[in-house]
Amino acid sequence: MIRTVLIAATMFGFSNAALAQGKEAECRKQGQIATDIMSQRKAGANAKRATAQVIGKLPEDARNYESAIPALVEWIYSLPEEQMTPEVSNALYQVCLSQ
Repeated sequence: MIRTVLIAATMFGFSNAALAQGKEAECRKQGQIATDIMSQRKAGANAKRATAQVIGKLPEDARNYESAIPALVEWIYSLPEEQMTPEVSNALYQVCLSQ
């Protein structure tokens, strides 16, 4: 799973935004976005609706992630149900911090 997180983090383009506004705060935002996507999936939303919902609820200071959310949704929706745990967000957060 961690390898898959590394791929997702690369697609999400974390390092540029992290440099601009403070790495830890940006990494927390990214972890929260993953949590929001998982919540949409658990609530029964399809990937298209989850993408729209998550983008629609982005705070202004996280709008720079909008273009990467469809890829993150695709990745999270491809995970087996048993992997839908806080570990997904935490792993994404840790990968972000390590970049």
